[in-house]
Amino acid sequence: MICIMALHLLEDWCKRMNIDPRNCLLVTGVLEAVDEGSIEPILRSSTEYLCKCKMRGRIFVREEGAFAVLCELPSVVFWGSHPNTWGGSI
Repeated sequence: MICIMALHLLEDWCKRMNIDPRNCLLVTGVLEAVDEGSIEPILRSSTEYLCKCKMRGRIFVREEGAFAVLCELPSVVFWGSHPNTWGGSI
């Protein structure tokens, strides 16, 4: 997903749900075959930073042919101290 498009999706989604986007993470490229109930446990086990994330929803992104998942974290995300991309796949 193009970064600007992903950022706009994150901001718009958070605004609709009345959530602070600074406390959220948008995970893109989640395959259709992945069961919705398994996404949060997979994310929580992928890195210590995501161990307390809460999946707030998912939406199909036609341009990618995959889902985007909105995750809320307990505190503000400081992107400079975390990788832009984690190597795992969902």
